[in-house]
Amino acid sequence: MNQITNWQRKKLFLAVAVALTVVGIGNSPQASAQQESGQQIEEIVVSGQLRNAAREIMNERIDQPFAAEVIGIDQISAAGDSDMGSALRRVTGLSLVDSKFVYVRGLGERYSSATINQAEIPSPELSRNVIPLDLIPASILDSVKVSKAYSADQPAAFGGGNINIRTRGVPSGPVFSVQLGSGWNTENSEDGLNTLGDQGGLPAPIAQALNTYQGDVSPGNIVRFESPGTGSPTLEQQQEAVSINRDLALSLNRDIGIEQRRSIKPDYSGSVAAGNTWDIGPDLAVGVLASLGQSRQTVNSDQFERSFTNPEQEFRTLKRSFQTDNTMAAFNFSASYMDRHTIRTNSYLLQNDEDQANLSQGFNPDFQEDNGVQRRINVARLEKRELLLNQLIGEHSFEDGDYGLNLLPNFVQAVNLSWFYSDAQASTELPNASSVQGSNTLDTTTGELLRTQVDTGTSVQFSFLDLEDTVETSGYTVEVPFLTDRLMGSVSGGYTQSRKGREYLGYTANLISGPLANRTGLPTEVLQDSRLSDLSNDIQLDVRNNFGTESYVAGEKKMSSFGAFDVTLDQTWRVSGGLRWEDFKRGVLPLDLLDYSGASIAALGNSLQNPEQTLGFQDDGFYPAAAFTYIGDGFLNTENFQLRLGYGRTVVRPDLREFADVQFIDPTLNNRVQGNPNLVIAEIDHFDLRSEFFFPFGDSITASLFYKDIANPIEQVERPGPQDARLLSFENAESGQIYGLELEGLKLLPWGLFVSGNVVLSDSELSFSAASSQTNQNRRLSGHSKYVVNTQLGFDSDDGRHAASLLYNVFGDRIFFGGREPTPDAFEKPFHSLDLVYTYYPFDGVSAKLRVKNLLNSTQRFEQNDITIIEVQRGTRVQFDLQWQL
Repeated sequence: MNQITNWQRKKLFLAVAVALTVVGIGNSPQASAQQESGQQIEEIVVSGQLRNAAREIMNERIDQPFAAEVIGIDQISAAGDSDMGSALRRVTGLSLVDSKFVYVRGLGERYSSATINQAEIPSPELSRNVIPLDLIPASILDSVKVSKAYSADQPAAFGGGNINIRTRGVPSGPVFSVQLGSGWNTENSEDGLNTLGDQGGLPAPIAQALNTYQGDVSPGNIVRFESPGTGSPTLEQQQEAVSINRDLALSLNRDIGIEQRRSIKPDYSGSVAAGNTWDIGPDLAVGVLASLGQSRQTVNSDQFERSFTNPEQEFRTLKRSFQTDNTMAAFNFSASYMDRHTIRTNSYLLQNDEDQANLSQGFNPDFQEDNGVQRRINVARLEKRELLLNQLIGEHSFEDGDYGLNLLPNFVQAVNLSWFYSDAQASTELPNASSVQGSNTLDTTTGELLRTQVDTGTSVQFSFLDLEDTVETSGYTVEVPFLTDRLMGSVSGGYTQSRKGREYLGYTANLISGPLANRTGLPTEVLQDSRLSDLSNDIQLDVRNNFGTESYVAGEKKMSSFGAFDVTLDQTWRVSGGLRWEDFKRGVLPLDLLDYSGASIAALGNSLQNPEQTLGFQDDGFYPAAAFTYIGDGFLNTENFQLRLGYGRTVVRPDLREFADVQFIDPTLNNRVQGNPNLVIAEIDHFDLRSEFFFPFGDSITASLFYKDIANPIEQVERPGPQDARLLSFENAESGQIYGLELEGLKLLPWGLFVSGNVVLSDSELSFSAASSQTNQNRRLSGHSKYVVNTQLGFDSDDGRHAASLLYNVFGDRIFFGGREPTPDAFEKPFHSLDLVYTYYPFDGVSAKLRVKNLLNSTQRFEQNDITIIEVQRGTRVQFDLQWQL
């Protein structure tokens, strides 16, 4: 940290966030001192790194023609956030869901879009079409811009906001840094379940047998292929078919013993980055930056569930252990000519492997505690996610006189051209997710476990899934800035196109236990080689009888162009606006991977000829945006003051997971989710009024009013499902509105302290048609909280060696899913999060950081009519990081 005077250090602040309580914000201690002394004190420019970075971010926010929040890497680092999801939780109007997905102004993740350097990116998350933000490490970030008001240069799929992730470029000089860290969660004080790791994909013998026996590996069908044209098969032929089927079952990896408890080792993380820029001649410079990081986090996160209809007798406990491995590799290259022409490349590889072991034990109508019979389900599930992103970006500024040409009028300063090409692939693999349903027999008096067994029927499942998304995006923008005696501004226009392809391919292998099967024991005992090799043991392999055989391919194509203007008169009145045209096409084609006859393909062709088909659709339209700003610097002793009024019209299209008629598991809360191909597009009208006060020395306050009118909003609702799992789906309501007030600010205090914070107070209304199965046809929007509060108390020591932040976040209860008659809506209850970050700088370039998350040890709870239906233990996490940088 730079050496500055003690008096100046007291004015350092860590974030341009928002003040919840800003009494006398226009009369800072520094301003009062000026008045009392009667002397004109020259404004002091603080050269501290955090203050300068925050000021640059603030200036960018002031310059935005449409309302937006900007957070820089220094604010992210000061708050101790290791990934982008945690960082965005500090932004006004944003709340974090499942530690991965950001809700903007009370609208779910489907109502927002995320881009990296303005390019669309696919998501490697099975349960969401939006990239999980905890996948983006803070180490590759430069800043994040959250646009809350729509402008024509943004995607028309805009609801709550657009999150543009801006990654680091090459450094201006030599850079080398090394980081090491370790951590621990209080939930890990007990041993965890045994996570299994990668057990391989669909076994080759089963894949080959599916081809050989045309998608049906049952003994009856195997006989038809092995002994064709022989009439009724002989006993010997039948036994041979059973033997072939059993050999296929034996090829499955059945090492699925999760019950063995094991001690949990501390988390670890490490990263290294190196880069430099070199001048090649007087006008040309090239630079590179390479970084690599890896981390592992292991945690117990037990979950308790009960039914709303009979909570005293229908409940279960889920013992859950997670091991998450993250790997990041990045390479950036840049070439700059005359500081006006820059071409750079960005390459990122992000891998996230989440290994889960889950032991569920409880009671339902078929397994009753009074009878001493307990439901038992063993689940082992590894999700291997990967995002590979390559980008080529160019920025050019052409001035009059370049190349001997004088073509621009005097009032035009330059012609700026920016362009990009992005190619991204996201993949998710479930190499061998297993689920075994069984039961425990208990002593009705003592509760002692007497016996464990596997159920009859389709009780053992092995799931294999491969999801691959590819997104190719390119575009350009031309901007012409101009300046006259009274006017300044720009006109701009651009074009963007993107293509997305998806393959979602899955198989499920079932081991079906008949009435004569030897089912006693733990799953590893029932499925051991000796039992499975015994042909008299009534167990059969089947790949048809399951919910997971739905596969599909999908494609999306989007073309868009826009024109926009931004004009300021006398540095006081600013008018901005634009119009975007967007053409969107989508097709989703279901696949039956077990159909070798071609019948499903023929049926698909017939369906496409039906005018009422739901396999694809096209949507095109014009989407306007306008903003009017009054700039009154000096108003109420401000350094900068702005009053903005904005309007925009956008759409929200159902994403592929919501639209495809496929059922999948959301591993966060262990729910089943099914898409709905009958969903239609939602349309939104946005209205914003925002006032911003920026005072000398860094104090600030912002107040915003917003209103959104939504036609056909998309809601998550409950559907009839199995006893052992909750089934959720999606449905269009008729209309919805959301409206509210945002307050944010920052206040500098004596002794190196500052306080910042933000609060959102809002409400929403939603109406379903009379034909809907919803219990409440008029309610709030799913995911909407009536309040969201973020506060931060920060400290910087006089000697610059100590910095600390205490951060608090809470959101009001929000609808998790809409209840189906006669059950009520389910609400996620407020989660009070209190985090502490302390950083010590013992030497130049060396820092030690201690982070404590969830100091209050809050639990995540979901309720229906005051009955807790889900409760998740999150624990308190302690992490220590040591960093050295050149």
